[in-house]
Amino acid sequence: MPSEITLSAATRQNLLSLQDTASLLATTQSRLSTQKKVNSALDNPVNYFAAQALTARSADLLSLLDGISNGVQTIQAANQGITRIQGLVDSAKSTAQQALAIQNTASGSTATGAVVAAASGKSLLGSGTGAAADGTHDYSGTSAASIFTVTDNFGNAATVTLDRSRLNSSVKDITKVTSTEILTQINQQLSQAGGFATASLTNDGRLTFTSTATGTDAKLTISGGSAANTVDVGFGAGALTAATAAGIDATDGSAKANVTGAAVTALATASNFDLTSGDASITVQLGNGLTKTINLNRAADATLGSATLKAQDIANAINKQLNADTGISGKVIATYDNSAGTVSLRTTLAGGDQKLTVTSASSSTKDVGFGVGGDVAKARTGAGAGATSANGTNQRAALAQQFNDLMTQITMAAQDARFQGVNLLHRSGSDPRENTLHLTFNEKDTSFLDIKGVKFDAVGLGITQVTGSFATNDEVKTALSQLTNASSTLRSQASTFGSNLTVVQNRQALTKGIINILDVGANNLTIADLNEETANQKALELRNSLAISALSLANQSQQGVLQLLR
Repeated sequence: MPSEITLSAATRQNLLSLQDTASLLATTQSRLSTQKKVNSALDNPVNYFAAQALTARSADLLSLLDGISNGVQTIQAANQGITRIQGLVDSAKSTAQQALAIQNTASGSTATGAVVAAASGKSLLGSGTGAAADGTHDYSGTSAASIFTVTDNFGNAATVTLDRSRLNSSVKDITKVTSTEILTQINQQLSQAGGFATASLTNDGRLTFTSTATGTDAKLTISGGSAANTVDVGFGAGALTAATAAGIDATDGSAKANVTGAAVTALATASNFDLTSGDASITVQLGNGLTKTINLNRAADATLGSATLKAQDIANAINKQLNADTGISGKVIATYDNSAGTVSLRTTLAGGDQKLTVTSASSSTKDVGFGVGGDVAKARTGAGAGATSANGTNQRAALAQQFNDLMTQITMAAQDARFQGVNLLHRSGSDPRENTLHLTFNEKDTSFLDIKGVKFDAVGLGITQVTGSFATNDEVKTALSQLTNASSTLRSQASTFGSNLTVVQNRQALTKGIINILDVGANNLTIADLNEETANQKALELRNSLAISALSLANQSQQGVLQLLR
C-alpha cells in the first residue's frame, strides 16, 4: 500500500478555511455578475418560485398590453372617421339648403298678380280726374268723397271710402290732399280688409291695384260707387263700370299642385247627384299643414239640398267654404268638368313647394270622386313642380348630383376608418358581432370590454340617394330631415366611443402600473444588494489572503524538522 501523506492539524484547518473562502467568493462573484442573490431554486426556493410567478403574470399582462394599445388606436381611428363623416354630412346639408333656396332657375317669368289700373289719361295728378292744377284733391266739402269696392276671386272685398272724416287725421291740408296721402289711406283700408290687394301709381300717375295672389286664379275687380262718389280718383264718379283683370301664370315651367277626383256619372251630364240626404264631405290639406274639412251636406250649405246636383255645384260649395277660411283662402281653388263629372282642386301658386292632399271625410257616405268614410286608399295627392330651364339645365339637378356624390364619399369614409383590420364604423352585413372589438384586460379574460361597432355608411345613417333631382321641395326637405337625424346619430356615437376610449385608456394605465409592480416585486425577491456583495468580496479576498499566510506559517514548523534531518 502506498504511504499516506500526513498533514498537520493547522495545515488541514487552513486548507478547509481556504476552500470555504473560495466557495463564498465564487457565490459573491456570481451575485455581482447577475445582480441577483437568488439565481436558482437552490439559492432560496420560496423567493425563487414566488418571483417566477410574478414574472410570468407580468409577461402575460405585457402581451395583453399590446392588444389594449391597438384598441386605443382602433377607437381613435373610428372617432376620426366620425369627425370626417360629420363634415361630409354638413356639406350635404348645405347643398340641400342651397337647393331649397332655388325656387326659380329657369328662363321665362314667374306668375304675376291681377293688375287693374285707371284708364289712360286718368291720372291722379292731372285734369283727367278731379285733381286741381297742382295735382291735389279737395275733400273739405261735406259731400266730397271717393267711394269704390275692391273684390278678388276668393271672396275678399273692401269698400274704400275717401272723405273728410277719413282723411282729416292723416293729411296736412284737407283742401289739398296729395296723391301720396290718397295712396296711404287706400292701402290702410285694404290692409284692414286682409291685405288681398295693394294700391300704387303708374309712372304717369294712374291709380293701380294689384292682387297679392298670383296666376290666372287671381282676379281683381274695381266696382261699386254711388251718387255719393263725387271725387274721381281714376275710375270715375257716381256708379262705376266694373274694371276687372286676372293674373298671369308662370312661364318658367313651374306647375301648380292639382288633384282631380274620380269621375262620378251622377255629377256629369246626368246632373242627378242627390244630397237631399247623406254626406259627401272631404278634407283638404295644403302641404304638411293643418287639414281643412269641407262639409258637403244640406246642413252646412242649403244649396246642396238637391237631387239634381252637378260637378259645378260641388265645386262652388267647396270654394265658398275655402274662401271663408282665412288660413286657406286664396291658396286653393276648386274647379269642375260637368261633361266628365269630375271635381278638381288646385293650388293657386306654382312651385316645387306646393302639395295638396284631398281625402273623403270620415262622416262622408256619398262619393264625389274621393271615396267615402275617410278611405285613404282613394285619397288623391298632387305636387307642384319647380321652374325648369328651357335648355334643359337645372341648378337643382346639379345640386342633387353633388348631394349623391357626397353620399358616396360618406360610405367610403366609413369603409376606410379601420386600424389593423378592425373597423368600428362599417360592416358588410347586419350582424353587430362582425365589427365588435373585444379587449381583454387580464390573463384569464374575466375582465374585458366589448366595443360594439356601427354601420355608418350613407345607408346605415338613414340617408338615401336623391332620385328626383331635387325637383320638389318635399324631396329636399326629406333629405334635410335625414341629414339632421344622421348628425344626431353621429354625435351620440362619438360620445359613446369617447366613453369607451376613456375606459380603455384607464385600463391601459392600470395594466402598465400592475406590470411595473409585478416586476418590482419579483426583483425585490431575487435582487442582490451590490454594496453588501462588494463589501463581502473585499472581506473574502482579505480572508483568503490571511488564510494563505496562515497556511504558510503552519508549514514552517515542518520545514524546521526537515532542516534538522539534513
